[in-house]
Amino acid sequence: MSTYVLSDIHGQYDAFMNMLKQINFSDNDTLFVLGDAIDRGPDGIKILKTIMKMDNVKMFLGNHELLMMEALRNVEECEKEGRQDTEELDLWLDECNGGRQTFEDFKKCSAKKKAEILIYLDNAIVAKKVKMGKKTYYLCHAYAVSKRFDNEVKYNELIYRDVFQAVWQNIYDAGFAKKLNEKIFPNKKYIYVLGHIFTQRLDSVDEQGRGIVLDDKNFLDGYHIINIDCGMALRNKSSQLACMRLEDEKIFYEALDVED
Repeated sequence: MSTYVLSDIHGQYDAFMNMLKQINFSDNDTLFVLGDAIDRGPDGIKILKTIMKMDNVKMFLGNHELLMMEALRNVEECEKEGRQDTEELDLWLDECNGGRQTFEDFKKCSAKKKAEILIYLDNAIVAKKVKMGKKTYYLCHAYAVSKRFDNEVKYNELIYRDVFQAVWQNIYDAGFAKKLNEKIFPNKKYIYVLGHIFTQRLDSVDEQGRGIVLDDKNFLDGYHIINIDCGMALRNKSSQLACMRLEDEKIFYEALDVED
């Protein structure tokens, strides 16, 4: 019985399935996917459908899932009201966000499956605390939420400002800490595990130039941050899917198979 965490699969189904094989993932294990399962890569919807069938895989909301929900609901509202407004859809489909393949595959789903996917994402986790012995891991996509909670808090339980901050905030931005009028994270005793900003941007790479997990035990004067986003969004030879086992913090890597 092991507990695993990974993030930012970005539509790379084969890498995801290879990772499950590598860690010998079984029905007795638990996996937390910290958002951004979709977009940029080819198989975001396929990944969502797979995760939805697995009771022991828990989905978190990432900024790309939020983009998807906002765009699709806006399209639905516009159709009902007979108006033209494609701003949110255009944002999702823009090359910088890479939602076009996800959108095309979603459109191919049955009406029932479309509804199931949106309901599933509506119930996605935004933040969760996992206790392992004396350690408490705080899991999220990009940043913590201001709302206090005991075990976990979901998308449909939060105000929009909290959701937006939790999935979009770049904690490595130079002005991040200066903007806050309160402590940066809820508790310095927690270990924060997140993704969102790929570690290649933070110069955390191996000898081959591939992204590796960035474990910073003194982030902004005392916070312990573990960033497990190793750049699947880049879709190049530096891209790796990283997975951490919480019991011993062992890291597993699955390099993206990229054609020369």
